[in-house]
Amino acid sequence: MNLSLKDIAQMCNGKLSSGSNHHLIIKKVAKDNREDLTNALFIAIKGPKFDGHDFIADVLNKGAVAVLSEKNLAIPNLIYVNNTQVALLELAHNYRKLFKIPIVGITGSNGKTTVKNMLHSICSDQFGADAVHATTGNLNNYIGMPLTLLGLEEKHKVAIIEIGISAPDEMLILSQAANPTIAVVNNVNLNHAQFFKNIEQIAAEKGNIYRGITDKHGVALINQLSPFATTWSKNIVGVKQIKYGLVGSLCYLKHYTTNGEIEISTNYGEIKCQLQLLGEHNYYNALTATALALELGCNLKHIKAGLENYAGYSSRLERKKAFNGALLIDDSYNASLDSVKAAIKVLLQLPKPHWLILGDCLELGEFSQNVHEEIAEVANLSKIDCLITIGDASNFTHKKFNGHKLHFKHNQDIVKYCKENLPAQSTALVKGSHSMNLIEIVNKLIE
Repeated sequence: MNLSLKDIAQMCNGKLSSGSNHHLIIKKVAKDNREDLTNALFIAIKGPKFDGHDFIADVLNKGAVAVLSEKNLAIPNLIYVNNTQVALLELAHNYRKLFKIPIVGITGSNGKTTVKNMLHSICSDQFGADAVHATTGNLNNYIGMPLTLLGLEEKHKVAIIEIGISAPDEMLILSQAANPTIAVVNNVNLNHAQFFKNIEQIAAEKGNIYRGITDKHGVALINQLSPFATTWSKNIVGVKQIKYGLVGSLCYLKHYTTNGEIEISTNYGEIKCQLQLLGEHNYYNALTATALALELGCNLKHIKAGLENYAGYSSRLERKKAFNGALLIDDSYNASLDSVKAAIKVLLQLPKPHWLILGDCLELGEFSQNVHEEIAEVANLSKIDCLITIGDASNFTHKKFNGHKLHFKHNQDIVKYCKENLPAQSTALVKGSHSMNLIEIVNKLIE
């Protein structure tokens, strides 16, 4: 970023305080007082736990040179707005319009981060790492996504923007702010379903990502493997549609093996590669990344290299060695019904006996009991040797599971039990929503 304070105020419809330096150059935007604040504009955001306005004095002492605030304070270099979150989105949207480059928008109930990372790897191989801008960490929501857009620089040739939602009406706002030139919905399931009535409503909300495409050369990529593909296609107006997933489309998954060998057939030839990731679901994530890469103009050589170079993401089906030599599959980053099913499929391909350490799948609202009972059915059919659960919702899984099972209230009790009973030749899968903090169990079991 290299904008004057005056330009930023105009971009977010804010009012500059008396005594402000209109020509002050802002190099970055920050929302956390723990960040590097040198030459930064600090966005004071009110959250459920903290109010950024309480840290204004602190950030100015740490190097911030300006503030975006809902409080009309009598300090120089302050931009006053009614709502800092709305102003942040407006600023990001107007800043994004300064860049005439491909902007990829990726959403989905599962796998969007993996697709984003795979595509980042491909584009880095094609265009060079410095030319690619992408979402980092979990900055994909109402605050994180605009911050990602504000990280765009002149050196970038492509931007890969991950968009996550948890409630109705969020996607249209975020997608219209990002204005992707290419957009895709990777998949749809009951993930973050707490504020939705049914899966059809979730699918409709995800499909709103296509409504953010305004470029006359924009592309809506439609995954034909989704049962909602036809609905999305019918609702897209004035945007070119490209379909993938089935024979005769842009590309489809022609063949795969359980050890990560995949073959993708495209309109431009075949791609055969060896993925480093576990799980059939990741083969389909690779397919979505390939479809996006093809629309970006990447050639097959760089797509193959990018997919093969991607080594995965921390705590997503990550192989680790337990204290006694047992294989530990750390999938503690997050959980939904479909991702639990996919993880269990991976578990079944690995050495027995199979242990499943399961925490709650959160943000499911009224669907929670049915989802956790369905997980028990999957575990029963998979003949899981030992099921260990923790959390109120996972107790439904515990009750419905027919095999050897234990339910605990504390992570340390699970660690103690595993230290005493986990067989050295076994494979243990650790899976649960991020806030269940199952990574604590993983870290103790690999000590």
